[in-house]
Amino acid sequence: MKWSNIVDGCVFYQRAKTGKFLQFKLLPPAQAIVEEYRPQSPYDQEDYIFPILNKRVHLTPTQIDNRLDEVLKRVNKGLKELAHLAGITVNLTMYVARHTYATVLKRSGVAIPVISETMGHASPDITQVYLKSFADEVIDEANEFLL
Repeated sequence: MKWSNIVDGCVFYQRAKTGKFLQFKLLPPAQAIVEEYRPQSPYDQEDYIFPILNKRVHLTPTQIDNRLDEVLKRVNKGLKELAHLAGITVNLTMYVARHTYATVLKRSGVAIPVISETMGHASPDITQVYLKSFADEVIDEANEFLL
């Protein structure tokens, strides 16, 4: 995400995987995190917000994809370490975090088409499949609890 993706406290972003355009208000906790990365000196609106990509180093789509894969692996490794330290037995990853986000919204009564929009899915059908896998796990855990 680049500085140009944030306008008047809102994020305007096209999801790379689906090409779906997302627009949402940046809530205060997220805004505070973004501001931590705002340079003190003048910067280019096309600079990346987070120090994951460097527009002078990661030039080609392949270089960008390789760098993002590398960072995702590092983040997932860190999440696994944090889960271990916290005594969490779930294989915690960014993918699990996305599932959890969707599941919490569903359990809070948010309509599936709205969840689909927030996740940048191409259709609510994809979101249904996404949520079903977690619903099956919850049912399995509930059944095991009965034994």
